[in-house]
Amino acid sequence: MTHTIARKYLKKRSDFLSLKNGVLCVEGIPIKRIVNKYNTPLYLMLDRKIRENFRKFSGAFPYHKLRVQYATKCNSNLEILNVIREEGGEIDASSVGEIILALLADFEPHQITFTNLYKSEQDIHFAAQVGVYAITADSLEELKRIETVGKKLNKKVDIFLRINPLITINNYTTKNQQYGIPIQFVKKAIDYSIKSDYLNLIGFHFHGGYVTEYKAYFEVIKKMVSLMVYCKKMGVEIKSLDLGGGFPIEKDNGKKVYLPHDFGSELIDLLKEQIQKNDLIFPYLIFEPGKFIVANTMFGVIKVISKKQLPDKEILITDGSTYGFIPDALIYKAYYDIIPVTKIDKRATDNYTICGCTCDCIDIIGANRKLPHSEENDLLAVMDCGAYSNVMCSNFNTLKRAPMIMVYSDGRIKLIRRRDRYSEMFAPEMDVLKKYGDPDELKKYYNLFRVNLDRLWGSKNGKKESIQKKKKI
Repeated sequence: MTHTIARKYLKKRSDFLSLKNGVLCVEGIPIKRIVNKYNTPLYLMLDRKIRENFRKFSGAFPYHKLRVQYATKCNSNLEILNVIREEGGEIDASSVGEIILALLADFEPHQITFTNLYKSEQDIHFAAQVGVYAITADSLEELKRIETVGKKLNKKVDIFLRINPLITINNYTTKNQQYGIPIQFVKKAIDYSIKSDYLNLIGFHFHGGYVTEYKAYFEVIKKMVSLMVYCKKMGVEIKSLDLGGGFPIEKDNGKKVYLPHDFGSELIDLLKEQIQKNDLIFPYLIFEPGKFIVANTMFGVIKVISKKQLPDKEILITDGSTYGFIPDALIYKAYYDIIPVTKIDKRATDNYTICGCTCDCIDIIGANRKLPHSEENDLLAVMDCGAYSNVMCSNFNTLKRAPMIMVYSDGRIKLIRRRDRYSEMFAPEMDVLKKYGDPDELKKYYNLFRVNLDRLWGSKNGKKESIQKKKKI
């Protein structure tokens, strides 16, 4: 019998999937084999796709002083950071924790920028002492907070000013965004920075959220260059322009999106023209892609645990959830393509609503999805969930978060995040409420009936083995 992947499930960006003898494989490895080893739910991350996406992004902007800083908040796994470093990337950190992760992944401090909406004096002190490339001031108040830390350290702190250009292009606008100093107050912030003995202004930053109109980057470049001209008149050369991230990714909802190579060369031409016309030094051009690098490099695998017929629909209950596996399906109503793993060669004939396993009626992973006739123990794949899924997960219902497995093009697999342990989940409370238990008591409960059920109920030579002969795990 010849097995083929049904046309509905073929996606050009999912070239890591293939069918061998009726079994769906990732990079040539049967997904069932990985599931048998690590159980479900689990995430499968593609090393090759991370590298390809990074190179595509870098290649879209032909500029001699380009710096691509991965937005760690999208997926902060250490092995992913290691891949980014190997590809020549740098790090956009949104917290002290992400700075520490970057250092653990062997990035140098000058390869890290520290950008978010709020930083305590302790955060600023840490970043300044570590020696990150720049700390981004998001407001006039934060600018003064950074200055206070610089004074205490008796050193000048390298900073970017994050600006809100207050632009509107078609349906895209920054006028209601919380990021950055509104453009009419930026010169005041520049003056304050230049006059300060403890601030060293080296760049401007823009974060436009989810940028649906690429022309926004052109407008931001023009405004930033005019600010560079203003600084030069005051004797300060700006070294870096950071345009942030927010690039859309291809989805399966039929909506066409722009890609970096659609406008990259044109944007660089504009930058060069503006710099030369105003006799400025060529700055570093920094981008902070996150979703573009990792979104389509990971998919989740979940198992159908029951099927229920309701009056107006049929639902599949799975061992995944929105809370602990695909949270932005709940928070942002994000759409994820869901495809069959065990029946990938079968036609999609039935409509299902795919539910999570938590005790909450809004735990819906996908509504009204067409799939082959499904049954208990069937496996499903939730595609393109590499950005934000695992980092936004919670332990709602006291469930363990899923492991992540890196899959390599040569057929190797590597566990890069194990499944949670109860000891980790309970530790913040048990550490302070010691009367409720200690590590030994937790271990006692956890190991009370911890056995391998397949071995416990298995058979040998057609006969059930004696329970007494089983070894506890």
